[in-house]
Amino acid sequence: MSQVLDVRNDERPAMLAVLPHYGAALSTLEAIQSLRDQEYERLVILVLDNSDGSGGEKLDGLDLPTDVELVSPGHNLGYCAAINRGLDRCLERDISFICLVNTDVRIEPDCLARLIEALESRPLVAGVGPLLTTSQGTRVWSAGSNLRFGPNEIAHRAHGRPSSMAPDRPASVDFIPGALALYRVASLQKLGGLDESYFMYCEDVDLGLRLTAGGQGLLYLPWARAEHHGTGSSGGGASPLRKFLMGVNTPRFLRRAGSFRLWVSFLLFDLLGWFPAFLLYLVRPRRLRAHIAKGRGMMLGLTGYRPGVRDVDHYLGEGA
Repeated sequence: MSQVLDVRNDERPAMLAVLPHYGAALSTLEAIQSLRDQEYERLVILVLDNSDGSGGEKLDGLDLPTDVELVSPGHNLGYCAAINRGLDRCLERDISFICLVNTDVRIEPDCLARLIEALESRPLVAGVGPLLTTSQGTRVWSAGSNLRFGPNEIAHRAHGRPSSMAPDRPASVDFIPGALALYRVASLQKLGGLDESYFMYCEDVDLGLRLTAGGQGLLYLPWARAEHHGTGSSGGGASPLRKFLMGVNTPRFLRRAGSFRLWVSFLLFDLLGWFPAFLLYLVRPRRLRAHIAKGRGMMLGLTGYRPGVRDVDHYLGEGA
């Protein structure tokens, strides 16, 4: 299913794509090229280099395209703070739309044009996200995301299905995965941007909760597509760092969700479910290390612990 773009390129509003970098330079360079290949002339690309010398490959000195703006604060701001820097830049330049992009995403050339067309035509919608597939586009990674009664309290719609079976109609969702999402700047400004206490992970859930609580909608758009390679700056989906951050930040967004049902889900599936899974992982040391990290994160999260650079250094230093 597809839609025909009927908006002249020179009539479209400016859009800023903010790309936080931490990790392999090659992945970020490929993401930059993916943005430069977009069929959208009024796209401004801003790269925030969160590399701090001890982790991640710094982008300073690389031959970046002249149309890409690079900001290097010299230390790791965290994903949320990097996005907020991009939001500030939008306000400085009077840009009305901001696109959040991860370095492990590769975007089809017409994707951003389709996303902004959908957002412009729906004034009550604050953000829109594409169909995200795995690398090579074979399976669905996410067709938008919702809260649920189940492990992690979140579910990516149609996750794991063949791409041919992806939902083919736009749908309202609880939140848009931060891998690739387009928002109205005014909507994020009203909320004060992303909550930097998350540092990274679960901030997209929190943002969705705050936007929908304010009466604004979020939309999944099936005819906009991108590949989510899932390498990421945290060492991958099953890495100790990612598991720790998901564990520590889940109680944070649950406090904002204020749902008894979701707290019961967290108790049953995450806290109590951690112990039998621990026994299963005793024979798989790498998975066990990540599972222990998640348990530690959940315990700290319940105390209100705020993650940061020290946790990145700790877990990536373990070889996550």
